[in-house]
Amino acid sequence: MNGQDLYEGLRYVDPAMLEEAMEPVKRPKRRRYLPLAACLCLLLAGTAVAVFGHVEIRLLDVEHLEDYREADPSMEFVKNGSADEAYQAAGGVEIISVASLSEQAREDAAAGTYFREFDTWDAAAAYLGVEVPGTEGPTSVVFSMENGEIAEIRLNTHYQYEEWNASISVSAHLYTEEYSGEPGEFVLFHGAFEELRTEEITLSGGETAQIAASFADNGFGMIAGYLARGQAFYEVSALCPEGSARQVSEQLETYLNELA
Repeated sequence: MNGQDLYEGLRYVDPAMLEEAMEPVKRPKRRRYLPLAACLCLLLAGTAVAVFGHVEIRLLDVEHLEDYREADPSMEFVKNGSADEAYQAAGGVEIISVASLSEQAREDAAAGTYFREFDTWDAAAAYLGVEVPGTEGPTSVVFSMENGEIAEIRLNTHYQYEEWNASISVSAHLYTEEYSGEPGEFVLFHGAFEELRTEEITLSGGETAQIAASFADNGFGMIAGYLARGQAFYEVSALCPEGSARQVSEQLETYLNELA
């Protein structure tokens, strides 16, 4: 696996992280997947689904990747069997009614404004008219539309840690009744991964989250944490060298605790 293999799998990346050559990937609609064991180094098909609270990491059936294309345009050119492994994150979330969103958000989306930036996460949530916990810092709001209506919303804030040579993005995914896919489910990444490590962690409030980590031969890779809570499916993802993995993992857990 090389760095590009890893980048191709991350979905909904902050614009600053696009500079790191990452490409967005969305979620499958129909479910044909192989489950992933809770803590592992080498993944085997046919193991039991690992459920930590409301979050799962799934090993997908790479021989039937066409099953994910209907709700995942980025999978259009991915051929069956072309990836050695493909993984999915899934978490149970509550649906948000489009009518419950603020009038300003609905008007902006109807006018074709699908991206807004705010000084704080709270300001972004207030703009949407929803209560969704977040972290501190400038926050972007992105709308995904279906049939002219808001189907999915992503709030995102981004952090750079020069001392660790790491980028960390905190995202909340929200879904409305217009969403045609499976709310709280999306493809994490696909490619030729030599090793994926997953771990359940218990947060300070008693909720559980799941951490997934994978590194390339060049020592660079991704660590990501996933938490389903109320209306939001949270993704806290980091790009970092393996030498900074411990510090980055601790920071990811700090962010997840702020969200729980």
